[in-house]
Amino acid sequence: MNKPLKIFLFLLLPLFSLHAQNKITDYLNVPGPIIIGSKVYNLTWSSHPNENYFKQEYLSSNENIEKYNTLVLVEFVRGNFDIKDVINQKVTELEEMKKANPLVNYQIYENNGEYILDFLVSENSKDGKEVTVAERNIYRYKLVTENNKGILLFAVSERGYKENMNAFFTNFKNNSTQWIEAVGTYPLPNIKIK
Repeated sequence: MNKPLKIFLFLLLPLFSLHAQNKITDYLNVPGPIIIGSKVYNLTWSSHPNENYFKQEYLSSNENIEKYNTLVLVEFVRGNFDIKDVINQKVTELEEMKKANPLVNYQIYENNGEYILDFLVSENSKDGKEVTVAERNIYRYKLVTENNKGILLFAVSERGYKENMNAFFTNFKNNSTQWIEAVGTYPLPNIKIK
């Protein structure tokens, strides 16, 4: 496996970390704001940690990065990849997590060479008896073959916290396809790296 793929897979781990403040730059020239699921998301955080990797996060105006309900991600990694290898590596990571956390679950959907990985992860109390954060992610992967070749990730991350966990899981159960359809039909941006 080449180095950019390893970096890409590492950086797509669940989002249970906090971000330091930095200058917000639209590295990928994504027209904004992003409107999905009838909500408006503005670019609130971006990172370009190496020459091949770009990450941008979008939130609604009433949300904050430390404790959001819904977040939109746009990520891009330059390089030559087999999209199935990228999916398989993420599934391997989820299977490993599932060994220690039975709440971890996922589904894969394929359409015209693009893939959607819908997965659920959680952060649990130290004794393992209580879910403190549940996170559902719908990752849409697309192989970019023109200009800047690489993998584009467009995703929605939705969280439930201790105080609203029941509502989170009820919504998840009753509206399980809503975000999949929204992410799957969203017109993906043409990446133009600054």
